Amino acid sequence: MTGAPVAAVATVPETSDGAGAPPARRRAAPHAPIDSATVLSPTEVTASKLVRADDAYLEGHYPDMTVYPGVFLIESVHEAVIHFVRETHGENVVPELALLDSVRFTTALRPGDLLEVHCTCLPAENDLLAVTAVCTSGSARAALIKAEFRLVAGIPEVGTHA
Repeated sequence: MTGAPVAAVATVPETSDGAGAPPARRRAAPHAPIDSATVLSPTEVTASKLVRADDAYLEGHYPDMTVYPGVFLIESVHEAVIHFVRETHGENVVPELALLDSVRFTTALRPGDLLEVHCTCLPAENDLLAVTAVCTSGSARAALIKAEFRLVAGIPEVGTHA
């Protein structure tokens, strides 16, 4: 799906060291933060992730009560925004987290829970993309996340899963 640009795009160099080396990763990708994503409109994207007990990152995170780490909820939102930006701005535009305005975790997600992320993405001041994400599992709200992303052109995202 393509639509009108949501925010301006900054340009960065093709390589990280100027010597022809591949670009450095913008972030680690040890797991799949989402299983699927769908752009619903020029301002909305949804994504889902099944929390699995055998995912390596869960081991040791509250051993007596295994939960999906909150930072991974944020990463799930980021991955949904990556999918949104690819669909609305093209493959070589990458959203970088510029500001994590607020995060409110309200329900712990456990193995077997299906995380659903719904993001509203709107242009903001200073050519940023303002994102409000509601994360749910069934009828329970797991988190409300408000963030701003800077759109960067020139370095394709490495290590994404959507």
